[in-house]
Amino acid sequence: MTVKATFRPNRASVAAAGRSEGVYRELERRAAKAERLTLALYEAHRKTGEYGRGFHTERVRIRGQAAVRLVNNSGHALILELGSRPHVIEPKDKQALAWPGGRHPVKRVNHPGAPALHLMRNGLRAAGR
Repeated sequence: MTVKATFRPNRASVAAAGRSEGVYRELERRAAKAERLTLALYEAHRKTGEYGRGFHTERVRIRGQAAVRLVNNSGHALILELGSRPHVIEPKDKQALAWPGGRHPVKRVNHPGAPALHLMRNGLRAAGR
């Protein structure tokens, strides 16, 4: 489960860069700006930092043109971006679930779901994609 955003060249970036390597550098600069803004939005929700470490860029070609893809492959990137529906949590290997502050171990928990935070989408919009 990964979250991806692709940056394609516009007329200004092609004119500024000139050749393919320059186009890639310009697109990577734009992707880095979007990543910085996304991480700033994420900071209020940060617990382990796994989401922040999950970012990387990929150079790709789309219909023969240079493009850069900003990818987050952390385990919960998709849930942070799109949210989750209510679901039941059951233990995998043990007989019951227990956590600090819980009254007693239980066999299952009804999770209410999580709202979508749209971190990458809002970071891209703030970057002026």
